[in-house]
Amino acid sequence: MVSKDNFKFECIRCGNCCTDKNTIVNLSYTDILRIKKGLNLTLEELLEIVGFYIYADPLNEETRAQLVIPPLETEKGLSFIGLMKNSNGACFFYDIKNKKCLIYSIRPNFCRTFPFTFKFNPNKSKNLNTNLKILLTEKGKKYCLGLNDDAPTINNAIWLNLGAKVLEDLSKNAKLINRWNSLVKSKKIIPSVKNFLLKIIGIKD
Repeated sequence: MVSKDNFKFECIRCGNCCTDKNTIVNLSYTDILRIKKGLNLTLEELLEIVGFYIYADPLNEETRAQLVIPPLETEKGLSFIGLMKNSNGACFFYDIKNKKCLIYSIRPNFCRTFPFTFKFNPNKSKNLNTNLKILLTEKGKKYCLGLNDDAPTINNAIWLNLGAKVLEDLSKNAKLINRWNSLVKSKKIIPSVKNFLLKIIGIKD
């Protein structure tokens, strides 16, 4: 990750972040609810666009600590939740012909913040300008064409406010998943992906 005070960035709709085969868009439960409501999806339709990607190898504590979203217990094992991809490896909702996102107004937070991520400094004040840092992701450095010297300097206040909201959302999401996993461990719920989606659909904001 790279951190500095004045990033230069403007999305040029190159589509690199939407079509990279090795990038999966993480979804929080609020992302899923926003997409469901925006597209008026049924449970079965949600299952067609929300992916539960199973971890192939066991997760150690160091790896778990690096995850943006905690792993979820499912009937097939630990998984992470992300948008499904099409047969070409592009995001399900990316219109390749017109180079645009089909759900832009309700897109996941992962997409809203790319190519940046955010980190709180617990030793600083509550002021966003000193407590929250804007960081450039490795993927952003690798292929985001909107990061260049000719792009305008980003508005730090706007990005910091977005970052604070996203980190709060991730915190709520982590609590939900950890609670789910705890109930699975105590055998109080059946760890199916359908049950998980039913649970979050029933959440009232």
